This record gives sequence, structure tokens and C-alpha cells, in this order.
Amino acid sequence: MDDTGHGEHGGFLDKTAVYGVTHPGHYRVLFGTAGTPGWEPTTGQLPGLPTIQLLIDTAAAAGAPDPEATAQCLCAGMHGLVTLRQDRPSFPWLPLDRLVDTLVAAHSGTG
Repeated sequence: MDDTGHGEHGGFLDKTAVYGVTHPGHYRVLFGTAGTPGWEPTTGQLPGLPTIQLLIDTAAAAGAPDPEATAQCLCAGMHGLVTLRQDRPSFPWLPLDRLVDTLVAAHSGTG
């Protein structure tokens, strides 16, 4: 368990979310670049795949009924929290750690 009480995937998502909020420009370059129409990346062009696999493996070890879907939902939800926070700063957002904890709990059965 990490300090969130949600296991390894919770700590990883917390750190990624904090990085995205504290380094918004870098985060956009890493994760927010628009795709080029007709271009489908190869495995070698997707350096984040090992990270997704780590989330899948962690979800499987935690007993998720569909670890791949759980990992993708966690990843997409976390990225949504970060980018929406950047794009809509006037929205009355709850603290980021609370939202990430809630996201992880909703997908890990600990909520």
C-alpha cells in the first residue's frame, strides 16, 4: 500500500496528477498533443505502454474483474482531472488529492 491507502496505482496516479498541475506546459506536451489524422502510432512510438501495463498488472493483483478496463478508466479519469483543471480554472474544484483518491476508490472497490 502507498500513503493513499489505494495501493501502488493510487500513488502513481497521485504523482502524475500533481506533476500535471504543477507543470501544465510539460504535461500538455507529454499527454495533450493532438493526433495527426490518419497516423496510428506503433508500439515503439508509445513509451507510456509499460506504464499502462503496470496499472493493468496492479489492477489484476488487486482483483479487478477487468484489469485492462480498470487501468484505462483510471488513466483516462486522472488525465481528465488534470486537463479539465487546467482548462477550467474558475470551476470550484475540490482538492486534487481528494478527487484522485475518489477516482481510485471507485475503480478499485475500496470506496
